[in-house]
Amino acid sequence: MASKVKIVLASSQQVIASSLVATIRKMDKVELAGVATSRQQLLEMLVVNQPEILMIDRWFENMFLESEWEETNSLTEKYKTILFSDPDKESIYKLHKLHITSFFTLHSSEDEVMQTIQGTIDGIKFFTPKVVEALIEFSFRRTPDKKELQLHDDLSEREMEVLMLITQGKSTRDIADKLFLSTHTVYTHRKNILKKLSCKSAAELINYAYTQGLVEKE
Repeated sequence: MASKVKIVLASSQQVIASSLVATIRKMDKVELAGVATSRQQLLEMLVVNQPEILMIDRWFENMFLESEWEETNSLTEKYKTILFSDPDKESIYKLHKLHITSFFTLHSSEDEVMQTIQGTIDGIKFFTPKVVEALIEFSFRRTPDKKELQLHDDLSEREMEVLMLITQGKSTRDIADKLFLSTHTVYTHRKNILKKLSCKSAAELINYAYTQGLVEKE
């Protein structure tokens, strides 16, 4: 029998933490390894329990203030990190640039939270619909840098196809099946697209596509 995936939850908001604890305990393949309410407690739990996943509140111990980003990234890059926050679009846009794996908001349903956890376990960078919606809407408020306007001109026809499927939320396997490619080839295309568009994540690719008008806003 496969061992369960360990999660440490970090939140000082008791009501929110209690709700997430109840959700996590409903998942058969997941083990809640601890709930941290302070930074020191979190650091101790990470060392003792060795979790695969860290689920953390954006308000936790001021760790997600811009002045703390460098130190926070040095911690979150060691784990598959699920961040959750309020649905404020500007905050989401800023926070998604951090070294996080997945992202949901407090408006997410229990099913969406479970999907986020499962996606993270499966190695997918999983953003819930409200997060993607916020990223898209906020990106329209920004004025594109003139240097960025022609970046996608360097994409090959196949790379453009892969980019469009990424904006539809398709996984690497989905893209591979649709385009009759191997997953390795799709990974290579994704890597090249990220480099050509100066993006660091699928979310940034989505922002770029919408900002540049490559995808119509619904």
